Amino acid sequence: MAIKARSSAAVFAAQLTGEVLGLLRNIILARLLGPAEMGVCAILALTLSLLDMLSDIGPDRLLIQAEDGDAPQFQNTAQAILAVRGVISTVLLVLLSYSVAHLLGSPEAQWQVAVIGFILFVRSVQNLDLKRFQRTSRFKPQVIADLSASVAATVTVLCVAPFVRNAWVFVLAGGVQAGVLAIVSHALAERPYRFAYDRGIARRLFIFGWPLALNSLLMFGAMQGDRLIVFASATKADLGRYSVAIQLSLIPVLVLARVVSTLCLPVLSREQSNQAAFNFRLRQAGSLLGSLALAFSLGFLFLGGVVLRVLYGAEYSISPVLLAWLAVMQGIRLLRTLPSIAAMSRADSLNPLISNVLRLLGIAGALVALKMGGGMEAIAAAGSAGELAALVGSILLLHQRHQVESSPLWRTSGWYLAGVGFAGLWLVAGE
Repeated sequence: MAIKARSSAAVFAAQLTGEVLGLLRNIILARLLGPAEMGVCAILALTLSLLDMLSDIGPDRLLIQAEDGDAPQFQNTAQAILAVRGVISTVLLVLLSYSVAHLLGSPEAQWQVAVIGFILFVRSVQNLDLKRFQRTSRFKPQVIADLSASVAATVTVLCVAPFVRNAWVFVLAGGVQAGVLAIVSHALAERPYRFAYDRGIARRLFIFGWPLALNSLLMFGAMQGDRLIVFASATKADLGRYSVAIQLSLIPVLVLARVVSTLCLPVLSREQSNQAAFNFRLRQAGSLLGSLALAFSLGFLFLGGVVLRVLYGAEYSISPVLLAWLAVMQGIRLLRTLPSIAAMSRADSLNPLISNVLRLLGIAGALVALKMGGGMEAIAAAGSAGELAALVGSILLLHQRHQVESSPLWRTSGWYLAGVGFAGLWLVAGE
């Protein structure tokens, strides 16, 4: 148990370091490129993310979970499917490159999108031995690979951005990160990199993976859809400012969600057969998460503008109203972690899927707001409403499917909304 705890702590520390390095790269790029070019980087990142999520059928995850995942034939088949996925993604991005460049109004972007397609291919030829090691809680090789790639990408940005002040820096850093990750995965592997095709294994991989791809698509819409709407309705500079603010607000939420998941999922899983104990642990987790969500939202509401200007510069300043809606949106997103964890502790993967479907209501609301002449503030407000709908749906579904006591979740959500509501009224009264 002590070894597993240390391994989990090491993985979390590596993930946190990776997020910090990603934030550092973003700050450097924002400072040197300016809002308009950061808007181009945001669209390139969205394009990369969309193709990556659409084709994510998770063979590496089934390799870890399957009883026969340690077999060379299983691993080699998974590697072959990943490589084919990379080739298809690369071809699709090359075909889409002209359209994306046209949308951006930048002929140069066609080459940038094409290179991003090649990055997807490089990502797909990693040696899955590092994933296989995780079957026996050997996380160190994967941690080394991930951190090496993240450090290499950060060094690339530091060295290149002062001289190449456009989106090519983002593309180059992404290529270096993918290349180092692939190289280190082969260097640390015990088995040689081979391809194979086993029809039965391939069928299992696709059966396992298509719901993951669907959920990834829903997550893309839920987490990135508002940026696409901003891009469609505003300038590249506005998209750059919005993307920077979103990332600044999202990183602490992702880190806190991982902490809560690491702490609460094992505890709730152990008590799933004891309803009274499960409800007690859920109340404890609700108090913890509610406090964290409220503290984050109030901190971002009062200090987010200052932090944004200090880290990124005055040209990335956003309106106080937009800042407030982002604080609420991400706070509710953090609250959504709890019913999702409770459902996952009972092997219920439908709950987060339905929650992401409900989150898309915010995207529909943003489109309506845009049609009525609303700006980025209205888009963020619609996103907050979508997060609230997803939270309510997740709690209701958890109670219906597992007879879990929902009152602690409603109470936590109510106290959170009351807290941010009073803070918002105080700010308005102060003006």
